Formats: sequence, C-alpha cells, structure tokens
Amino acid sequence: MPDDTAVAVHGAVSDSPAIAVEPEPEQARLDAALEARDADVALPILMQRHHAMVYRYCRRVLGNHADGNDVSQTVFLQAFEAIQGGSHIENMRGWLVGVARHRCLDHLARHKREPLLVEAGELERAVDSHHPLEAEMIDRAGARVLDDCIDTLDERSRTVLLLRFHDDLSYEAISELTGDSPGALRVRVARALPTLRRCLELKGVTL
Repeated sequence: MPDDTAVAVHGAVSDSPAIAVEPEPEQARLDAALEARDADVALPILMQRHHAMVYRYCRRVLGNHADGNDVSQTVFLQAFEAIQGGSHIENMRGWLVGVARHRCLDHLARHKREPLLVEAGELERAVDSHHPLEAEMIDRAGARVLDDCIDTLDERSRTVLLLRFHDDLSYEAISELTGDSPGALRVRVARALPTLRRCLELKGVTL
C-alpha cells in the first residue's frame, strides 16, 4: 500500500504511512544464513522446524523407526550440501518433502521388487472406482493412529498411498517414480484402501 494512502481502522481514517513488518529474529537469521551459504547456522534452524515432519514422512513410507530415522538424516545432509552450494530454494518445507520422497524411493528401490501383475477385470474395477472421501478420512486420522494403520499395509501399498494422498501426485507421476504402470497403481490403491479404512474405523476414525 502506498505511503500516502489513508488506512481505515475501526471506522477511523489515518494518514500514517504503512509500517513494514519486521521478520522474526529466527527467520531473519535463517534468511541471512541461506544468503551467506552458512549451513552451520541454517541447518539447526531447519531441523528444529522441519525434522519431525520429515521423519514422520519417512517413517510412514518405510514402515519402521530405524529406516525412517536414517533416511531423514540423509535428507538433512542433502539440505546441508545444498545450502553450502548456494542452491536457491523458494519453499524449504516443500523442497524437504520432495527430497524425502526421492530418498525413500531410493531406499525402497535397493530391495528388488517384481512388477505388480493384475487381471484385466480387476483393473477395470479399479479404474471405475472412486474414493472421494478417502483423503479426508486419512487427513482426519491422528498421526499415531494413522502410523499404526499404515504399518498394517505392505511396503508398496504404503508408498503408493502416501504418494497419492499425502503428496497429491497423479498415478502417472507415481508411475514415473516407482516404475509400476498407472493401472497397476490404481489396483494397489483399490486393494489397500478398504484395509486402511477398516483399521481406522476400529480405532475410532469415521466419516
């Protein structure tokens, strides 16, 4: 807003210029550290803000604490290197989730997996089915409850569900990441969702 524009406050008119809001001290420190490529200062701030989120994402995809912890540490090591290298990152949270996604998939790829084979009839049913309320159900589940129920799924189903509903990726985008066809991914989601729904409902999560 230009300085000479009157600002109405509670019905009164003020000719005072707009006052710029100063960034929080911690954010100012982070911005300065990123600008200076000072990863030693920036990384502890980023870990304080985002480590829990990155760890929980990795834990859900990989299914256990040890792998989730190891891969989340790898994510922040990559962040450290990116800061030192002067990478310009607009959305740090989104960037960290993207790195976590790829590192989790790399971890899973080290375990050779056979392609998912499906019958034509099952594929047609999966393509025709819609799950408009499943994402809402997952969103409404408490973190610990959701972790417990996701752990009941097999590794690949966990991965596809999180990429589809947490990361909001299309089946075509997930296919590029996992190597499975979009149709096979639809079938895997169609198979996994009823199991997840039943588990969540048993734990009191209902629509």
